[in-house]
Amino acid sequence: VLRAMLSSEASNSLSPHEVSALSAILSTGSHPMVDLCKLAQKYYYVDGSEGSSSIKRLLKPTLNASDNLKTMYGSPTYNGRNFKDFQWHQIVDNGSGCAKDPYDILSGENPELDSANVTKGGGAVAAFNELQNNLHLDKQDRKAIQNSLLRYCELDTLAMVMIVQAWQGFLNDE
Repeated sequence: VLRAMLSSEASNSLSPHEVSALSAILSTGSHPMVDLCKLAQKYYYVDGSEGSSSIKRLLKPTLNASDNLKTMYGSPTYNGRNFKDFQWHQIVDNGSGCAKDPYDILSGENPELDSANVTKGGGAVAAFNELQNNLHLDKQDRKAIQNSLLRYCELDTLAMVMIVQAWQGFLNDE
């Protein structure tokens, strides 16, 4: 898709620097982009994923399987753009010793405003639509939705990082 976009008229709106930066992430560039879903589909299975290769479906069982992730995210030390002293590896309170799904951790952060509980892609689309089209949305609700979208997007990115960190840990354990 990116290659087609860069070779089409759509690239006319981009600066030469932007075209160069985007071209660098193509598979022929100096820093190729890797599809983690395809890697997971071909080379990774973890109990609890039900055979899915979706990064979202792999995250919780990978947190359970990876000592590396338990160490890195098992205390409130994660600091990102939208999280401060946050603990991503949290244990479910049912005595199973299993990790909570990080996307479930995000749900319930704003119980007073349903549209500010972005935990799935469809919810992100709906929340963004709400921001764009609801002219009567008050400032506080608008800010809650924006913050929820930012936190959801950060978790989506972090989920990919966590999966790679777990894979690196698995390889180092061999």
